[in-house]
Amino acid sequence: MRFSKMLTILPIVVASYAFASPLEKRVTVSDIGDIISPTDGSSITPGTPFSFQYADGYGAGCYAGYTSIDVWLVDHEPTGSDLNSTYQFPDGNFLYHFGSYTIINFIGLPPGVNPSPPSTLTLPDPLDAAYDNQEVWFAVTEELSACVV
Repeated sequence: MRFSKMLTILPIVVASYAFASPLEKRVTVSDIGDIISPTDGSSITPGTPFSFQYADGYGAGCYAGYTSIDVWLVDHEPTGSDLNSTYQFPDGNFLYHFGSYTIINFIGLPPGVNPSPPSTLTLPDPLDAAYDNQEVWFAVTEELSACVV
């Protein structure tokens, strides 16, 4: 299987401070962060590590200390509408979930809830043979919260 296209989906949780009780606003924005590696057209082999590098959307108007990301492999070009209310691909709508990670946006902060993203990922099990030499998509969902607005 090979990656033909990659998409970053950025769900953002922003609190509104204009009211006495904060309101929660959820916005889904596509293509904010950047999947640097694997590159478009890369091939992956189950059991063989491949390079992973992601530049989050931090700096695009949100100044949270931590950015939570999830890394996915899907069989269709993903969009924000594919995600459920917890910003996950529902069961049956993804091929593999590589895991949940935390990006620390400021030097000196303690570790986040999840580990930092690794520099390599591995698809541990072969996918259905129907996906051999087929296009699949690598997707990263990014959730920012407690932004300064």
